[in-house]
Amino acid sequence: MKKSIRIAVTAALAFGTLSIGGGQTYAADHDNSADEHALGETVVTATRTPNEELRANANITVITGRDIERRHYTDLTQALRDVPGVAVNQYAPAGYNNSTKFYINGSEDVVLLIDGVRQNYAGGFGASLASALKDLSGIERIEVLHGSASTLYGSDAKGGVINIITKKAQGVKTTLGIGYGSYGRQLYSVANEGSANGWDWRVKYQKDKSSDFKDAHGNKTPSKLDADSVNVHIGKDLSKASYLALNFRSYKDSDHYQALYEKEQGFPVNLGNYDHFDTNLIWNVQIDDSTKNQMSVSRSKYNYDLTTYSLDWLTLLPVKSFYDFDVQTWRFSDQFDKQLGDHLLTAGFEFTKDDTTIKNGGAVSIGDRTLLNRSFYLQDQWSIIPTLKLTAGIRHDSNSAFGSHNSPSVSLGYDIDPMTHAYVSYSEYFITPTPYQLYGKSPWGNHGNPNLKPESGNTKEIGIARDFGRGLSLTASYFKRHSKDRIDYVAGKYVNVDDQDAHGWSLQLTKRIDSHVRARVGYTKTHVDAVGTGTKNNSGYLPEDQWNIGVDYRNRDFDSSLLARGMIGRPGPVSGAFPSNNYWVVDLSMNYQVADATKVYLKANNIFNQFYAEHSNVQWGNPGEWWTAPGRNFMIGVEQSF
Repeated sequence: MKKSIRIAVTAALAFGTLSIGGGQTYAADHDNSADEHALGETVVTATRTPNEELRANANITVITGRDIERRHYTDLTQALRDVPGVAVNQYAPAGYNNSTKFYINGSEDVVLLIDGVRQNYAGGFGASLASALKDLSGIERIEVLHGSASTLYGSDAKGGVINIITKKAQGVKTTLGIGYGSYGRQLYSVANEGSANGWDWRVKYQKDKSSDFKDAHGNKTPSKLDADSVNVHIGKDLSKASYLALNFRSYKDSDHYQALYEKEQGFPVNLGNYDHFDTNLIWNVQIDDSTKNQMSVSRSKYNYDLTTYSLDWLTLLPVKSFYDFDVQTWRFSDQFDKQLGDHLLTAGFEFTKDDTTIKNGGAVSIGDRTLLNRSFYLQDQWSIIPTLKLTAGIRHDSNSAFGSHNSPSVSLGYDIDPMTHAYVSYSEYFITPTPYQLYGKSPWGNHGNPNLKPESGNTKEIGIARDFGRGLSLTASYFKRHSKDRIDYVAGKYVNVDDQDAHGWSLQLTKRIDSHVRARVGYTKTHVDAVGTGTKNNSGYLPEDQWNIGVDYRNRDFDSSLLARGMIGRPGPVSGAFPSNNYWVVDLSMNYQVADATKVYLKANNIFNQFYAEHSNVQWGNPGEWWTAPGRNFMIGVEQSF
């Protein structure tokens, strides 16, 4: 392992050195500078209002649209793997619906937004939704908020918030994309976008296919995928101060996947089908110079049916299990922003209706369970003096199953100098139990617990951001979290267990080396105390230490990106939970602009052929029951615009 680490780090440094040398060969091209931003982005997630990234009272990581284009992510889960402090726990590479969880600040409770509209549904994890969103070329930026934010975003915002901001089309363009890669990987896409006479639109269809893969030891693992996605956006400027947008997203797949240990035991291949659509209407109005309003209404449906196999300990034969999950969600939200002197007031209302049906083994375990939630929130951003801002807010939630809950928050930010910002914050959060946690059943018993109480807690955070100029910037933060009535799975049943404490700190450094080269290093330390079953760090799935290292190179026609991520100190709940407690994975992407409208690319994943697994089944099984990740693999493609 030490050798692998040395190889990964050496490769990153070597590539950076070579890139620096290459950068001195070409004339500077300021329009194509490698420095996308240095804490200069306007971000909205921390306060639901625009703020300069440098002066946000929160730890925020921004992935720009150019970053996404350069690195050729095929879904958002891939992009989030490269964000410092975000850990992904994925089953099978083919099965996007099996991208079960990602963690921020050591918590799987993360809210996913698209243009500020909440995407989470009752009982669903944001990772599955993130993997289903395929129109990455339509994204302007992704804002990752590290830290609880229940005041503005409600339940599930314990770990953080991921907000995807989409682009508004400029001009008319049609783009065709074709990609082929290892393990039968095929990608086909067609997109049309444009704007005219106050209208703008974007339509994209994408086809994804893949076959069985091999891990780094050459073991063949069943993992087939056949998926279709459609994304539609239509926008209209109703006036200079009013904009209306209609969005529709659909994703369907059929996947076959299996862990290596299941294959060795002779189990049949697991079968899954995933069907998700979401449609929403968003209306933005600039009422006057000091007042804005955003209103949205959305409708979504998520359906997932799964056939899996487990071992009957009496007969030692595989037993088939059926699982069908269906949830339909209605949402309405309305937010007003009003500037009153030194105060920026934000007030909002949200209504959510979730209808859930779950079948286990063909029998209905949860039938037509409806959860209603009404929320009101109020926030004041007070500029006490030009360099000192106090932000305070409170949220009131009224839930049909769990009554009322208040979530206050307060932060204080201070500009030490024009290029340095420090902040302290305190926030409270809550998490309502999911329908399955309340009423779930399976052939092996009743897992649900209708007596569950919501989990609650608070988070304290301190941070600093510094823009040194000349393309050098630094952010650092520390958090401490206390959870009450932690919801956990113990002895085949969901229960409220002991209180739990967590803490950690992060450091992100970005440097523009010259007009062509940008390098970045991120380090995150996260510790989650043992709770419930006696295991630590959420059953040992999370790394104590995480590294994210990247070097980007760009000139007029060619760009490349080398990314290395290291997961250190991930012991699992028992010995042998994972192939390795530590691992480094290095990815490389390259793009060449053949002509103004033609681009070719190469994507190389896991170039050092690291043997590792993100997910293990040892919480319910035995050591060695892990889902290994693909070994070294490649993808080439071409994009043609008209």
